[in-house]
Amino acid sequence: MTEKKSPNRTRTHRLRTHALAGFWILQAVVFLGRSIQLQLLDDEVWRERARAQYATHVDLPAERGAILDRNGRSLVLDARQFRAYVAIREMADPDRSIGAIGRILGLSREEEEKLRAAEGGWVAVRRKVAAEDRNLLDDAVRRGLHFEPLASRVYPEGVALSLLGAIDADGRGRSGLEMALDSLLTGETGKALTQRDGRGDLYRLPGAALSPPVPGHDVVLTIDAELQAIAEDALSRAIESSGASGGDVLIVDPRTGDLLAVASRRHDGSLKVPAFTDPFEPGSTAKPFLLASLLSEDLVSLTDSIDVMHGVFKDGRRVIRDVHPYDKLTVAEVVRYSSNVGAALLSKRLSYDMQYKYLRDFGFGLQTGIDYPAESSGLLRRPDRWSGLSQASLAMGYEISVTSLQLVMAYAALANGGRLLRPRLVKEVRSHTGEVLERRDPQTIRRVIAESVSSQITEVLTSVVEGGTGKRAAMTTLTVAGKSGTARLVSGGGYQRRYGSSFVAYSPAEDPSLVIFAKLEDPQGAFYGGSVAAPVSRSALQAALATRGIEISRGRAVPSSFHFDWRQAVAPAAAANEQGLVEPLAPAVEQDPVRFAATGVSTDVPPNAPMDPSLDAVRFASVTGTARRLPDLRGLSVRSAAARLHALGLQTKLEASGRVEFQTPAPGSPVAVGSVVLLR
Repeated sequence: MTEKKSPNRTRTHRLRTHALAGFWILQAVVFLGRSIQLQLLDDEVWRERARAQYATHVDLPAERGAILDRNGRSLVLDARQFRAYVAIREMADPDRSIGAIGRILGLSREEEEKLRAAEGGWVAVRRKVAAEDRNLLDDAVRRGLHFEPLASRVYPEGVALSLLGAIDADGRGRSGLEMALDSLLTGETGKALTQRDGRGDLYRLPGAALSPPVPGHDVVLTIDAELQAIAEDALSRAIESSGASGGDVLIVDPRTGDLLAVASRRHDGSLKVPAFTDPFEPGSTAKPFLLASLLSEDLVSLTDSIDVMHGVFKDGRRVIRDVHPYDKLTVAEVVRYSSNVGAALLSKRLSYDMQYKYLRDFGFGLQTGIDYPAESSGLLRRPDRWSGLSQASLAMGYEISVTSLQLVMAYAALANGGRLLRPRLVKEVRSHTGEVLERRDPQTIRRVIAESVSSQITEVLTSVVEGGTGKRAAMTTLTVAGKSGTARLVSGGGYQRRYGSSFVAYSPAEDPSLVIFAKLEDPQGAFYGGSVAAPVSRSALQAALATRGIEISRGRAVPSSFHFDWRQAVAPAAAANEQGLVEPLAPAVEQDPVRFAATGVSTDVPPNAPMDPSLDAVRFASVTGTARRLPDLRGLSVRSAAARLHALGLQTKLEASGRVEFQTPAPGSPVAVGSVVLLR
């Protein structure tokens, strides 16, 4: 007989069944809801988490902008490199991987064996890796090879290195123009996506750049690479021959304020540009600015006569002496013969405020505003801080300190008709595609003197260079205006028996296109500015004008056997100078007693003519316009070959790097001044 279920048991069974079904239904709903949340609502969040496990972003470094000279020659280019490290334990097949590294980087067998023998850690590969080689290595060696970026720059022309400056390991400018122009040169970093495969190796997918890097802007300077090489070569030769501890050679276009060349060296070998940062007392190169103030205020005329007291003037507790005594000199001759007594007496015609105003207006005591990270303003004290001796000292170029840049820009104002210009170093800014983004036009700061006054000063400075001698009627010589300066160097709170010698010149005097400043610090032996600095200006000027297509002169050459030793000629005056130094302030004694003549070039005096010891200037020897034989330049470095051509007044076209293998015209060919020589 079948047992019949009780109603209570049936009800309990039904409840359990319903509860179990409800549980599974609830589980399905939760699962479905969670699936909807994960796959539909939060899908991007989880996709991002997944990507983070097998993919990552890497920075794509941007190419740093180039720095070009005014003619488009590359002075600085980007050359991003890498330091490579090998981790042997990470390599699946060390022998194959190291073999690939050696093949791509050109490692020797010994270098490869050293990498194979490394145990643990990272071992540096002893070669810098270029960007294109890194790409090859990435494809050939998937694991165990690591890279550290190294920002670096290359200098195709090999000039203006201290001016251009340097970058740090992160590719940021740390000195010079690299620092000053860093915001322009630095590009925008890009990003790319890399993925990790099943073995954990990272690799970049084709076209995986999320944002490509944007190269930095290119900057075009006013510097002329060829003139820069001329200036650096002239300075190096002068330092070597004179034993000087350093010096500067600057070339400026007085019409625009463009710095065409900046060569500046000191014995400490620092990366700064001393021509911008190291002020000095200018000596007699300051006398034309005294003359400018007197002429502008109608206090003198060039023909006025002044009693210079036979070269001795007692100014308070100080006695000022001239090496070569005169009874009377005209105002023009005070500058021409660089009479300290005459300058001191003339300065008394100015009020303190007026003398200060003109020196200030010429830019002394003020920064020039050049695009460079460091610049000195020099020193020009206000009149209320002057002593009774200051006025005469300033007239002779003491109690004032100027930088080489300030002085050359002040002379540019004399040359261009009286306008003080801001020195221009950056000409324009271009995008990496060549589009001009910014042009920086020449900028006039102020008019300092009238054109008529400028013309009179140029007339006087031309007579300084010509030395007061006449020209032969058959000779058409390029006119040069200039002034020498010699001043004792200050050290330890007092003046030393060491000198700074300088010379400033601009040419052609009637319509100047170049101003050249040369300065040597502590030359050994002869130290007069007209003796040691003027020849530097002369040689640089000759080469510079020749490379710019300006014929220097047409004249008759003296016999090639003629040689003039300026060191012997200056010896008597040097001894006289030692006896005539002014105490206690020792202002400069600017009596440069030699008219310089160079071997094999034309002068306007016969070879056997006696030297006039009363002249303080250097006669610029002219280059003859006749043809000359081209030397054999093959085998020389490009820079040495270019320097030799510049010295001959020839232009260069460079299609070579390293050493010259071919030249045209051929060696021995007759060439005229200003001709172009191709070097390959």
